[in-house]
Amino acid sequence: MVTVEQIITYIEQTLAQRFLANDQEGLRRLQLALGELMAAASSVEDRATAMRFRVLAARAANQREAMSGEE
Repeated sequence: MVTVEQIITYIEQTLAQRFLANDQEGLRRLQLALGELMAAASSVEDRATAMRFRVLAARAANQREAMSGEE
């Protein structure tokens, strides 16, 4: 079974890869997925995990914004 730690590790790696590849659409999709994961964690009152997903979603948004500023 996949753990939250494994999911977060995967997401962190994917964020870096998509940022380096200048993949705005990939970052947008990842941000949306993180929003759903955040909602799932919140629904079972796991505030700590929800916050971790929120931070990653914010990082994805910030990276997308940084890319938009470069164009």
